[in-house]
Amino acid sequence: MVLVAIRLLEESYPSELASLLGLRLFSVQGILVAFEREGIIASRLLGRTRRVSLNPRYFAFKELDSLLWTLGKHDDELQQMLATRRRRPRRPGKPGLPR
Repeated sequence: MVLVAIRLLEESYPSELASLLGLRLFSVQGILVAFEREGIIASRLLGRTRRVSLNPRYFAFKELDSLLWTLGKHDDELQQMLATRRRRPRRPGKPGLPR
């Protein structure tokens, strides 16, 4: 499910995935580390945020991309959750947010 969400979002960050999928952040981070170790996903830092996406250099990228897209487009519940998600993290220390 994590890979399907990454594919549909095209790029995401661990806390967004955890919130979206109802998982603990620690669990999502562990899953992402394993996928990155296998070369399935690639990550990059954007400021202090670690962004993840499918790795276009993965040997089966086209096939995996196609499979994940097909799985995701038929998951109406996931599609609905993705449509309502904020697309970037909030700035730390922003007024009105819990710290």
